[in-house]
Parts: sequence; structure tokens; C-alpha cells
Amino acid sequence: MFVKIKNILITVGIAATAAFWTGCGSIGGIGGALSSEPESEKVKPAEFKLAETEGKIVVVVSQPAWIKTPMDLRVSLTDAFNTALEEKAEIKKERLTPYMDVLKFRMGLPDDKKDDPFEIASKLNAQYILAVQIMDFELSTFAERDFYNGLIITKSCLFDAKGDKMWPQDANNNCREITVGFEAEKGTVKSAVERLSGATAHCVSRYFYNCKKPLFRIAEEQKELDFYTW
Repeated sequence: MFVKIKNILITVGIAATAAFWTGCGSIGGIGGALSSEPESEKVKPAEFKLAETEGKIVVVVSQPAWIKTPMDLRVSLTDAFNTALEEKAEIKKERLTPYMDVLKFRMGLPDDKKDDPFEIASKLNAQYILAVQIMDFELSTFAERDFYNGLIITKSCLFDAKGDKMWPQDANNNCREITVGFEAEKGTVKSAVERLSGATAHCVSRYFYNCKKPLFRIAEEQKELDFYTW
């Protein structure tokens, strides 16, 4: 009788021990899940941490003469980039160059130098130049006059004052091409241009700070030009 009771107690002890360790595994799994970083907090690391640099920064936007626009895109894009760099990349406002300062020195240059970002940067004593080239632009209305289709394609590179490319680090020495657009959006010419400019500025500035992954891509970003044509 004593042997039977002893065997029963041993069996119960083994079962209790197994249950304990199984429970610990479950608790560990729950703890691991709770301690893992939420998707909304994950970030895409900066490709170049512009906020950690020093010196003046100038955004120089070039618009080819053949691209006809209802507004001067250089104004809208420069303003949008300065806002994005200040608010998102946490660049101090005093480091950024207003468009009117860029225009002032651009107008004082010879015709063959007016779109040279390094000439402009030199006049402004800027240590970093974000050169933005407008490659294409489209804005049209349809049906009702206050609905718009919009598209802008740009290429951007960041250089230092010596002319060395800081970003992007591309094996083929390419600049970063960005295409943004929208269709059938209600608004005005001004609001449409500002939306395209803001979207472009976001799609470039996001590479200069640790951007939260849910905020990295935006609705206006177009990976391929397959959404509509004019």
C-alpha cells in the first residue's frame, strides 16, 4: 500500500513539474509578444542623418524651360522642402535658406550659372546643397473645373560644399528619383501644386531621419507611371 501511494505521489510531482515549465514557456511567449516593438513604432533608419551635421543648408530647385507650369514650382518646392526638413528631419530653422535668398543670389549670377547649385551655395556660404531637378510635371482639370489630376517627377541629391555627394549612396552615382501624383482631387491650382510639392518633399526628407514605417510611404507616391496618362 505504501509503495502504491509513493508511486502516485511521484507521478503527481512529475506532472506538476511539467505543467510548471509548460506554463513558464507560455508566460515567456506572452512576455516576448508584449515586449516586442509595435508595428507602429518601428522605424526605417535614416540613410543620411542631416540633423547631425553643421552649417547652412540650401535647397536649389532647377526647372527646365520646356516644363510649363501655372506657378513657379521652385518657390513651392523650396518652401515645402524647408518645412519638411525643419518639422520632420529636425533641422534648425536658422540653418535653412528661404527661397527669396536663393532667388536674390541666382539673379546676380551670369545666365549660364543661374541654375548651378554650387555657385548659388557658394554665394550663400552653405555647407550642404540639396539639389532638386524637376524632370516632368503635369496638371490638368477634367469634367468640373475644380477637379485636378497632378503629377511631378524629380531627382534629388545632397552634396557638401566641396561637391562630394553625401546622399544617396548609389553605386552608379545616381540621384534619387521620386514620382508623386493624384487624380480626381478637388481643389485649386495652388492647392494642387502645394500638395505635389509637399509629397515630393516628404519622399526625399524621410531619408534624412529615422522615419516611422507606417509614415514612410504616402498615398501620392507612385512607384510606376501606370495610374493614368494625359
